[in-house]
Amino acid sequence: MSLSHFTFSGSSYQQGLSHGEALQESIIKNIQIYLDRFENEARISKNELLENSEIYLNILREQSPEYVNGMNGIAESSNLELLEIAMLNLRYELLYHALGKKLQSEAVDGCTSFAVLPEASENKHLLMGQNWDWIPDVDCVLTTNIDSDGLQRMAFTEAGIFGGKPGMNSEGIGLAVNGMYSTDDDWSRFEKPFHLRCYEVLRSKNMEEALQVLAGTPRSCTANFILGHAPKQAVDIELAPDSLRLIDPINGVLAHANHLVDPKETGVAEPENPRRRLSEFRHKRMEELLNEQKPINVEAMQEILKDHEHQPQSLCRHRDDTLPESQHTITKTAMIMDLEERKMWVTDGQPCKAKFEEFALN
Repeated sequence: MSLSHFTFSGSSYQQGLSHGEALQESIIKNIQIYLDRFENEARISKNELLENSEIYLNILREQSPEYVNGMNGIAESSNLELLEIAMLNLRYELLYHALGKKLQSEAVDGCTSFAVLPEASENKHLLMGQNWDWIPDVDCVLTTNIDSDGLQRMAFTEAGIFGGKPGMNSEGIGLAVNGMYSTDDDWSRFEKPFHLRCYEVLRSKNMEEALQVLAGTPRSCTANFILGHAPKQAVDIELAPDSLRLIDPINGVLAHANHLVDPKETGVAEPENPRRRLSEFRHKRMEELLNEQKPINVEAMQEILKDHEHQPQSLCRHRDDTLPESQHTITKTAMIMDLEERKMWVTDGQPCKAKFEEFALN
């Protein structure tokens, strides 16, 4: 199957209107998936969830009226309540914090990201991307957004989430992401949420702007980001609520998964996590394969993202039938970006089953 791809243009509100109209059925489906997930896994009722979303939304209006205008457009054209759309856009803080308080053996995790500097790539371009792993039934799309000032953004996102996740822009900025936890996480800190930061990174024109988006204010919850800027800049940034750590490439290669590489270096502690070893495996496996195949090209990178070593908990993730269904995680997309050429290769689902399709900006 081909990954659904939509182009939205104009103001954030106009883009939101187009998003909500085009993806109404998928947005309704995603809302129900998360309502069920909060209820069953985190024991948070719909009413409590929407109340929390409303509290955060009032803060978000001050942090980014532009982003909220996008959510307003989605709600209006999809005939859904704004608080339901807000819940989707705030779900990283609301859900990760709720699950982070439980044993990590019960939480969903996923995503293995990478960057390869020009010195380690065959075409001497900056390459980056990831396998984005998450709940199997969530509906996702690829969007190209043409903003009013002419900036173009291409990103993978869940239907109903305005900001996008991994992606790139017409200025040569690239973004890859990993969910993480620390014991300091607390959604009620009401700092700029994860999806707003992704949006603002992809609105950035250079590495300095992108880093300021992530590091310039405290966070509510922990997350990891790999930032790239053509022709040759890349850095990993582990962001905890009040601290951070920058990790530079080694021998032209960066990799990251779903754990803090060294929590003490980042200045926080992780919750108990009996499954940390699985994230460590994916991190090391990605690093090893990238280094083995230098100088690497896009075709070789596609094969790495299909890797099944340690299946089902492999780089290409599959359902683990030893776990309850509520804890199943699969690779929802594999993405490779050439930031010099502003090109992207992306799959609709696990790369071992779905073909890589090429998309380009400009």
